[in-house]
Amino acid sequence: MTAWAVLRQVVLATGTINDDVAVVRQAFGFGAGFADPELRKLNLADATMPVSSTRYLEFVAPIEATGPVHAWLAKTGPRGGFTLSVQHPDPDGVRARCAEAGVRVPIDDVAFGRTVLQLHPRDVGLLLEVDGIPEPDVWFWDDVDPGPEPGAGVDEIVGVDITVDDPESMTALWARILDVEPSDSTAFDLGGSTVRFVAGAPSADWNIQLRSSGGSDLPDLPGITFTLV
Repeated sequence: MTAWAVLRQVVLATGTINDDVAVVRQAFGFGAGFADPELRKLNLADATMPVSSTRYLEFVAPIEATGPVHAWLAKTGPRGGFTLSVQHPDPDGVRARCAEAGVRVPIDDVAFGRTVLQLHPRDVGLLLEVDGIPEPDVWFWDDVDPGPEPGAGVDEIVGVDITVDDPESMTALWARILDVEPSDSTAFDLGGSTVRFVAGAPSADWNIQLRSSGGSDLPDLPGITFTLV
């Protein structure tokens, strides 16, 4: 295995974005952040908050009661873990390996001149976005990112635990399609942040681990679990 991958964004879907973002900002001391300019045309409101110099916590919500995010929330509940965005240097290779493995790629598009693939959650355990940016120190938001808020109570997304039926099989599938060596039989180190699969009924209640820099509270947002480490 020769590729690399970096976890860049943890995306949470909610039906009450203004309230949820206010709760998280108060708990963690985040600043205003910014909005993804591509999402409004997809009927999505958005708030993207830098947690560290390389990783972001993002909330999305349907602007109107239509579209896939609205339908997902109607099934899942008021909020939950929705997407992981992973930077990868070889999206063409990912696309080809998905075809070989029978993994569906419902979104195959270009944003800001870069290939963006979204892999089907029923195949890979969640909506996995693969962003084709071969330069490891480059990201979509380099021109608009205000950077982490000085004095915020957390300063890194350490990891995300995701519940799936068969963690070892899911890990093997991700290793195959991303061409990345897992750190153990159920986890990947994606640029210093660990994505781990946990056995159980598939759930959008992800456990998101954040590194505490002091002075943080845990936000009360049922459907999402935050842990300070």
